[in-house]
Amino acid sequence: MTESYRKIAYSAVLVGVGVALGYALALVPNVELVSFVCVVSGALLGKLWGGIDGALIFGLYSLLSPFGMPPVPLFITQIICGAVMGISGAVVRKKLTSPLYATLTGVLLTLFYDIATNAAGYFSFPTAQTFFVYLLGGITFAAVHIISNGVLFAVLFPVVLPRLTRGRG
Repeated sequence: MTESYRKIAYSAVLVGVGVALGYALALVPNVELVSFVCVVSGALLGKLWGGIDGALIFGLYSLLSPFGMPPVPLFITQIICGAVMGISGAVVRKKLTSPLYATLTGVLLTLFYDIATNAAGYFSFPTAQTFFVYLLGGITFAAVHIISNGVLFAVLFPVVLPRLTRGRG
């Protein structure tokens, strides 16, 4: 199998796994593995495919969400954030097997995602009431999201990434 076909096959599997894991944990508020899969994709496939996969994972999950599609500004922001996560996986790939570095990556990417999506959500419905709802509600949900992703990245990357890259050079 040529390298380009191999990347397409890996990409398809990772997009499917990312979307499926999104649905699997959909009922657990702000605990998710979608971000992890986006970063894994970049770590395995490089910046281009990581960005494409991250965008597709977040785009498909949001478009087909059991909770309904988000407002367009939020939808676009989620897609962009997914792409950034995928690209970031390629950039920090060699350091992700360190639990400390994996934690830092998870925390920073999740903080970026939460700030961007809360801002996009607010700008979808910009009123004084929604500002306080997004600010106060966002802090609580973001804290859970940031901590859970930090822990998940720290635990999963050192175990998963070496197994996925074994034999790939």
